[in-house]
Amino acid sequence: MRFDLHVHSNCSDGRDDVRTILRAAARRDLDGLSITDHDTLRGSQQAMKIIQEDKLDLILIPGAEVTTSEGHLLVLGIEDLPPRGLSPEETTDLAREQGGIAIVPHPYHPFRHAIGRIPECDAVEVYNSKHLFGIANARALIGAKRRHLPAVAGSDSHFAATVGLGVTEIEAADAFEAIEAIQAGRTRIIGKRTPPKFFIGNTFKSIYLILTTGGGRRRKA
Repeated sequence: MRFDLHVHSNCSDGRDDVRTILRAAARRDLDGLSITDHDTLRGSQQAMKIIQEDKLDLILIPGAEVTTSEGHLLVLGIEDLPPRGLSPEETTDLAREQGGIAIVPHPYHPFRHAIGRIPECDAVEVYNSKHLFGIANARALIGAKRRHLPAVAGSDSHFAATVGLGVTEIEAADAFEAIEAIQAGRTRIIGKRTPPKFFIGNTFKSIYLILTTGGGRRRKA
């Protein structure tokens, strides 16, 4: 089954609303996804309600992209959001206490709030669709292999038009089985690069913030 595990809605810094994202996911033959808005579960909660009310054939893995003391960390399969500002390891522990998992996204992508290392976690996003050259993705894959950690992909979509560009194939009938499959490393990566027009402006904005304030890496993408 095809999952996009890294999607943003207008509940944080994405452009499109949750219903538009879900319709795009269905059109692109996704079987499931995770709405991973920044430091909020609101997008996931809206998605669950819409899927149930509209009887959509989609599996939702609840999640969020949490701001840790070092950078961003995806937490999936949770009901309660870990607080901002904890270490990646503390955030991972809180996710696991709920039966969820922690995935380090784009660990080496510059200007993307990357942690810059692979901390204690359950999986590594080795293919992030928002890349120019693929070097950071290659570093993530090498790091995951060295640590013997499962690999996943995600679109990191902030537009409905780019949902499904980063796909993790998982054999799962529901969100619980999807979490188990990721933990066990039963994943297959399918990736397609996001057209630069969808993210190049944010990249230049991040560079500008870093050069002018030195604080761009702690702001939301």
